[in-house]
This record gives sequence, structure tokens and C-alpha cells, in this order.
Amino acid sequence: MNATNRGLGRTALVVVGLVLLVAGVATILVQTVPWAASTWHDRGRALGDLGAGAARDDSVTGWTWVLGGAVVLGILALVVLTTLGGGRVGTVVEDDGSSDGVAGLVRIDAAAVQHALSSAIGAMPQVGSLAVDVYRVRGNRAIRIRVRPRRGASPRDITTGVEGIVADLDALLGDRLPVLLEIARGGPGSGRTDRVH
Repeated sequence: MNATNRGLGRTALVVVGLVLLVAGVATILVQTVPWAASTWHDRGRALGDLGAGAARDDSVTGWTWVLGGAVVLGILALVVLTTLGGGRVGTVVEDDGSSDGVAGLVRIDAAAVQHALSSAIGAMPQVGSLAVDVYRVRGNRAIRIRVRPRRGASPRDITTGVEGIVADLDALLGDRLPVLLEIARGGPGSGRTDRVH
């Protein structure tokens, strides 16, 4: 449940991987092939000559590449930073009443739903601890409930109890929200797998 653009992330990984691959191959070539070493040294001398006494054409070309690369990296950084956010949302329901013809805005905060679910599920004797989060998944809001049961508690009993509580929440909100119930098994560092319902 993450708001980061998956395609952008994969593209960035491919680009970084290709740049590192080219840099590695170039390093090996410079160390092993004489013509590659002489070309590297010639380019290095040309870059060293781009100081105050450089020809205008060489200077413009060099700075164009440097500034162009900086702009591309800046744009990529902005895109990545604006899409980060973990997918968490602050509101669960937001309705302006336009579908019912009623004027006004109804907004139910995620903290209220988290508190209500935590209070109701936490009161179950089978539950040791829990965490409730609200996320945006593909444009819709969804609730994730992670429960760590007490020793000897039945996952089926926990699932049945949580389903009843979530059904009551759906009736209260007037909308059915998708819910991911994750039942963590074992203590910290346990090799046992979790159950997801």
C-alpha cells in the first residue's frame, strides 16, 4: 500500500543500473586496453582545459551537458519526492452530498476510525496488540488491521470477531471499505508466517 509510482521506480532502477554498468565496463577498459586509457587521458586533459582560457564552443558544450544532467536529475528527484507519502490518508469518508441532493460536506477523519476500531478490537480477549492504518490504494481508501494474538488464541475466532466489528463500521459509515486483516503469529523474531484475510 504505497503511493510511489511503480513504473517510475523501476525506470529509475534501470537507468541507475545501466549507468553503473557503463561506469564499471569503462573502468575495466581504461585499466586493460591501451587505446581506452589514452582516450580517457585525452578527455581528461580537454576537461581540464575548460577553465578561463577555454574556447567558447568547448565551454558551451561542456556546460550544456553538465546543466542538462543537473536539470534531469532535479526533475526526477522532484517527481520521486512528490509521489512519496506511504499512501496513508487523513480522511476515510469525504462526501459533499451531491449524489443525494443534500448540501453540505461530511468528512470522517482517519483517526476517528482508527480509534473506534482499536477500541472495539482491542477489547477482544484474544487480541494481545493491534495496529490500524488507513491507506489510499488505487484511488480508494482501505483499512489495514494488524493483530498480534495472545498465546493460544484461535485465528478463526479473531477473524470472526473482526469481521463483525468491520460490518458494524460499514453500517455506521454507510459505505463498505476494503479491509486487510493481518494476524501476526509468534513473538518478535519468530520464523512463523503471518496470516492475511
